[in-house]
Amino acid sequence: MSGKRELHGVSMIPFGLVAGFADGQEIRVTELAESGFCFRTVDEIGKVGKFRVCFYDGLRCGEMIGAEDRKNETTYTEVEIGSFEMDARVEDGLGIPVYVYSVFVDQEKYRECARELILRYDKFVRLKLECEDGELAEALTGYPAEKDEWFAEDFEEQKADWFSERKAGNGDIELAVELDRPELYERYLSMKFCDFMGWYWNVNRAEKLGEQLPIPGRIYVGNAFCHLLFPEKKILFKILEKAESEDLEVTITSSYLREFMLESVEKLLDELAEWCKIRKTSLEIAVNDWGMLELLKDRNGFLVPCMGTLLNKRKKDPRMGYKQGDTGLFLENSLNADFYREYLRDMFGIQRYEWESCGYRQEFPEEKNSIHVPFYQTNTSQYCTLYAVCKNGERGRQELPEDCPGYCGEKVFLYPKHLKMVGRYNSLFALDESAVFGMMNMDSWKEQKIDRVVVNLL
Repeated sequence: MSGKRELHGVSMIPFGLVAGFADGQEIRVTELAESGFCFRTVDEIGKVGKFRVCFYDGLRCGEMIGAEDRKNETTYTEVEIGSFEMDARVEDGLGIPVYVYSVFVDQEKYRECARELILRYDKFVRLKLECEDGELAEALTGYPAEKDEWFAEDFEEQKADWFSERKAGNGDIELAVELDRPELYERYLSMKFCDFMGWYWNVNRAEKLGEQLPIPGRIYVGNAFCHLLFPEKKILFKILEKAESEDLEVTITSSYLREFMLESVEKLLDELAEWCKIRKTSLEIAVNDWGMLELLKDRNGFLVPCMGTLLNKRKKDPRMGYKQGDTGLFLENSLNADFYREYLRDMFGIQRYEWESCGYRQEFPEEKNSIHVPFYQTNTSQYCTLYAVCKNGERGRQELPEDCPGYCGEKVFLYPKHLKMVGRYNSLFALDESAVFGMMNMDSWKEQKIDRVVVNLL
């Protein structure tokens, strides 16, 4: 077989921009032109009755449409092709014969869609090569690139903008606060809890919130995102004893596990289980690593696992409205599947799920659900970018911190004010402003099947 004609189209156009089907079987379009398209297969195909080509409509360079308008916009335009000519040739695919088919189409609707997509893709490539990321996003999505120049002077000013004028609501729901770094462990141990909470609201410029909220009845101890911020064993047991004396419930938050941590973590779990056994009580462990769930299997009588936020995956980004438009497709994630929750309960004994308020509405299952407010994590790296900048002078020169001096105790990454983001320790967090406004409109959370609100103001 040999093809004589050529299409002279755009080769290797991204898969998400154009999809093809030959009599219902999906094909990979490798070249797109106004006069037709190419695709390749490993197996030779026989006669094709009709093709269906789907052109992506979302790449609208210079044709701005708002997020609300995008909600009802068709993502793809489908063109059915019943009249065409097809040539074929065989190429070598690393020792395996690959069949390449050229499909020639004489149809006005197809030509119109192919021409428009090629022009948009060409404009996208030129913008990508010539523009800054913000300018590219502005051209494609309407992102306000000019606001990227507006920064707070420091983290204190940023917090004042976020929290100083906020008011809390009322409701009957459990309230907890996260102690996630050495500064907070030490401060908590040095003060009565009610005094600690007064300091906590004030230092975070959230006095008005603190005045209207009850004193939390539970503390979360530990950091989900950085193992180096977990309290030393001696400090941890002091916190547990102090919490016991103040009638506070405790949830311990564990991070990811690296291999060198296994022995010390297993030993700590044994000591925690013994601590619980003596007191005839139990401790919740918010787990953020599948390996930790395995370690807890034999200790479920005293250490009760909760599914932590790092394992509870979903799409989160403060720029979601520009990138995605309609967030209705993200209402649910894997935990909304009954069979998955049954598996987690039967296999690991999970009894609670930790969620983050992440800027759009979520559908929560009929379970014990905790919501972490008002920040949500978007990125985490064990190779800390803050450590790289402070130690090596640039983000790209990353290495695994083994004896970290704790730069994050004093430094953060600031981002443009309109994004409401901050880089804290080895993670990037975004503020869910809707959670701040209703933070603590407890009844609204209760209606959504949330029975615990966990506050962390970073």
